[in-house]
Amino acid sequence: MKVFKLVLVTVIFIASPEANASIGASWVTGKITNITSIDSGILVRIEADEVPENCTTTTKWMEIKQEKTAMTSLTITAWTLGRKVTVYTSAGSTGYCQIGQVDPFES
Repeated sequence: MKVFKLVLVTVIFIASPEANASIGASWVTGKITNITSIDSGILVRIEADEVPENCTTTTKWMEIKQEKTAMTSLTITAWTLGRKVTVYTSAGSTGYCQIGQVDPFES
C-alpha cells in the first residue's frame, strides 16, 4: 500500500502543470505564474521562476517593453486563461531578460 501511495503522489507531481516547464537556450515554455507592471512595460514569471539559458541577470523576471502592445495583450490574456506559453528571449541591458515573442500553447 505504501508503494502505491508513493507511485500515486509521484504521478500527480509529474502530471501537475506547475512541474512542466521546458527550458532552452533562448526560450522557456510553461504557465505564467506572475506578472507585474513597471514604467517600461510588464514583467513576467514562468512556472517556478524558470528563465531561458540566455537570461544571465540575477532576477527571474522577464520584461516585455511598453511599446509591444500586442504582445502585452496576448500575455495578459494567456495569464488570465491559465494557458501555457512559450516565450523567446534575448539578454537585456536593463537588468531584465527581454521577451521578443510570446507564443500561446493551443490546448
